[in-house]
Amino acid sequence: MKNIIISDIHGNVDSLIAFIKEIAKKEGTIDRLLIAGDIVGYGASPNECCDIVRYMKYGKRKVPIERIYKIIEQINPETSPDRDFMYAIQLMEKKCVVIGGNHDKQVVGEPSLTSEMNPVAQAAADWTKGVLTKENYTFLKRLSLRKKFKNEGFEIVHSTPSYPIGYEYAKNASVLKYTTLWSKITFGGHTHRPAAYIYTKEKRLVNASVLIPTDNYDMRLMVIEKECSDKTESFTVDQNNDWKYYVNVGSLGQPRDGNPDGCYVVFDSTLNQISFRRVRYNAEAASRRITEAKLPNELAQRVLKGV
Repeated sequence: MKNIIISDIHGNVDSLIAFIKEIAKKEGTIDRLLIAGDIVGYGASPNECCDIVRYMKYGKRKVPIERIYKIIEQINPETSPDRDFMYAIQLMEKKCVVIGGNHDKQVVGEPSLTSEMNPVAQAAADWTKGVLTKENYTFLKRLSLRKKFKNEGFEIVHSTPSYPIGYEYAKNASVLKYTTLWSKITFGGHTHRPAAYIYTKEKRLVNASVLIPTDNYDMRLMVIEKECSDKTESFTVDQNNDWKYYVNVGSLGQPRDGNPDGCYVVFDSTLNQISFRRVRYNAEAASRRITEAKLPNELAQRVLKGV
């Protein structure tokens, strides 16, 4: 089964549209699209993103296709109708599984139990709450924080599976350990930086092997761990060992690894293959929308720089 996993769209409709067109063009038949939270927050198009996600989850029964046409007309009037996008999104109808993230829950009055948002994030959350439609507010309110696919041995969560509502930042491999991961593979987001770690039962000098590093600490682990001495962007899950994998899929709408292109992951559960991908989009348009909405300027700059 071919799964596409994304996280942290953050109200960036330009990136979301480019991504949907990209996977239709390059990824072939897709069985499921999994979204690991934070559809809204930071970006200036929360309703548009929620409507598109709801269409992919529920289909035209709850979100008429005319609503999607209208979004495209508003976002890119010079290219409307965007036939490539309309073809692509209809391929994804009812294929989406989505959970909530801290920004989604913040705007519906369910903040983290362990930390407060910084002033910029809170300002964006307050603005988002003020513009959300009733349908999208209800949609975000009902999202669970974790989804397990038991028969396939994996799950999605926004941050960490042991305490989803705490929204802990797994900034490097040392944050997690074997006993705090409940599935063979856990897909998450939240840090906005793509990463991949392997955890084993055996006691070692370090507690993880690093496939995709996120910071200098992880780079030092890569030197120590002989089997993972080179950064990789595609790897095969070893089903013959009791290893567990934590895969941070990065952010589609606000990457912070120095690359502004949106992140997504392809997981073929039949071949046990995981691949990291990037999609280029019109970041200037996304930045301009943030500015026009009078959201903090820092947010407009982040999408341009990927920081």
